[in-house]
Amino acid sequence: MTVIPMERRATPATAGPADLTVEQVKTLLAPINPSRVQNLHGQSHLEAWDDRRWLNRVFGFGGWSDETLELVCVAQMEINPGRWTVIYRAQVRLTVRTIDGRTLSTWDDAAMGDSRNQPALGAAHDQAMKTALSQALKRCAVNLGDQFGLSLYNDGSRAAVGLWSAAHTAPRSADVEAPTVPDDAPVKPEPAPVVEPAPAAEQQVQRGKRAEGGPWETPPPQKQPAPPQQRPRAVPDHPPANPAGPSRDYLVEAQAAPSRERFDQVRAAAVAEGAPPEYLAQLDAIAQQKAQAGQQKAGASRPAAAPPAAGPDAAQQHGVALAELLAAGAVLALEPSHLDDIARVEAGCPAAECTVEQLASLTADLRAAAEGVAA
Repeated sequence: MTVIPMERRATPATAGPADLTVEQVKTLLAPINPSRVQNLHGQSHLEAWDDRRWLNRVFGFGGWSDETLELVCVAQMEINPGRWTVIYRAQVRLTVRTIDGRTLSTWDDAAMGDSRNQPALGAAHDQAMKTALSQALKRCAVNLGDQFGLSLYNDGSRAAVGLWSAAHTAPRSADVEAPTVPDDAPVKPEPAPVVEPAPAAEQQVQRGKRAEGGPWETPPPQKQPAPPQQRPRAVPDHPPANPAGPSRDYLVEAQAAPSRERFDQVRAAAVAEGAPPEYLAQLDAIAQQKAQAGQQKAGASRPAAAPPAAGPDAAQQHGVALAELLAAGAVLALEPSHLDDIARVEAGCPAAECTVEQLASLTADLRAAAEGVAA
């Protein structure tokens, strides 16, 4: 009997930079076409679909692939009845191959994506997942150089920063000419989901899942002012605590706080219980008045009663509100850049430029999301 030996196939060698064709190298070293660059809130970026198009152009159909390593819902918030905001974190791996199918390189990266104020919970999840995955893929692809947005990290520059590579035999600098390709139409962003505006009543007061007014929203009973001689000293004018409202009278506790640290604890407790911006402003007014009283005490004499505060210090109040937002974001593993993105969607500006009321609203949303994740 004749035995026919089986054919032995050698395992393909590991691919390296030399396995890229000269045309591929020239394409990767060429500067990016300015018509591909988008601008959003002053930040230059590429569209995810355009990145995929150029991956096909450089490496061919089937010459690259992406893999989802992680996709996690970080937060799901009902910011108003029937209005949803969802945040996802995604980690993606991009693999590129040579023209004969050998793996050339892989890159892993991660990104956050959100969908704001959506009327449908399913649509909010869909958009947030898609955004996170697209952003992560773009961050992986940027390792391939200027055609995938590397130069944009240089203050949004369209000028090439790769220029040449010692690992390749392609010409350098000015001698590099990208292959001739048909002129593309200007890149347009993918259609964004239409966000229907919330009713005016919902925009004024955020009630979470409650259909009726909460304790902080119930107007306090009107009370005739006491005669001047019966008023306690150094106590600002404010309405009495609502019997059906918060569990504690934070205004009285703030006035009695012996130190700034104790006041901060009282204010944090009020924020945690859902105090609205107007109530927090009253607490900050107490802090401002107590600070003024402390400065007067250092003088030669102290007035019988501290003068009423003209209003909280705007810079101090804004700093406290911003710090609370950063702390709430840290619980959800959100970086300041992510908080800026969220603030731009909700308020149209970075977090540092938001008003105290806007910061308080964003902080309340994030804390509600953290409670939901913990539950």
